[in-house]
Amino acid sequence: PLSSAEVAARWHGRLATRHFSAKVRMQMDLGGLLEERSMRVYRDDEGGRGERVLIRFEAPPDLRNVGLLYLEHDDRPNDYFLYQPAMKRIRRLPQSIADDDVYGIDLEFLGFGIAQSAPTELSGMTRESLGGRPVYRLAETASQPNPRFETRSTWIDASSFVPLRTEHRRGERLVLVAETLEVVDVQGVVTPKRMRFQKPIERREVLLYVDAVDYEAPIADEHFSALALLKAQAPK
Repeated sequence: PLSSAEVAARWHGRLATRHFSAKVRMQMDLGGLLEERSMRVYRDDEGGRGERVLIRFEAPPDLRNVGLLYLEHDDRPNDYFLYQPAMKRIRRLPQSIADDDVYGIDLEFLGFGIAQSAPTELSGMTRESLGGRPVYRLAETASQPNPRFETRSTWIDASSFVPLRTEHRRGERLVLVAETLEVVDVQGVVTPKRMRFQKPIERREVLLYVDAVDYEAPIADEHFSALALLKAQAPK
C-alpha cells in the first residue's frame, strides 16, 4: 500500500525529466459565447530541475502568434511571460494574474503535469473507484492564500497516476471541475487525449483535445527563452 505522500510524489513526478511537443485544440463555451482555439504546446523538465512550458496560438486569427511562456524555479518565484504580436512586446505577468488562466489556458493541465500548482498540504487519502477504475482520492489544503482554491480533491488513476478528476473549492463553493475523458498510450506514456473543464460560477466550459503529441523529438532550448517569443512565428 502507498501512503498519500507516495501517491502525490508519483503523480507530480509522472513526467519528470520528460519533454514533449503537442498540437492542442480547445472548444470553449464562455457563458454562451462559443469559440475554438488551437495552439502548439512545448514542455520540458530541464533534467528534472524545473518545468518549462511554451504555448503559441495558431487560431483564431486575432490570437495567432500570441505566446505564453512559463518557467518554474526552485529558488525564486516562477516566471510567466506573455507575447502579444499586435504590441510587438513581451510582458512579464505578475503572479496574481498568472494564477488565473490566461486566454483560457490553465498551465496546470496543459503541461500534463503540475505547472503553476499552488503549494498544498495533504489532508487525507481514500481508495475509491471512478468510472470503473481504481483510484486514489487525494485531499489537499492550500498552504498559503491563492486565488485558485482553498481545498483541492484529485482522483488519481492507481496504475498510471494520471489525474482523472480534479475539484477546486473556495469554502464550500465548487469553482473548478477538471475531468480526463480519454487517455491513450503514446510512445509508452499514458497521455490525456480529451479533457473537460467547468467553472460553474462563471458558467464556462472548455473541451480540450490533444490532436498529436511527441515525447521523443528533441526540442531546442530556444523555445523556452523570452527572446524566442519575439522571433518565433506560427507557420502560415
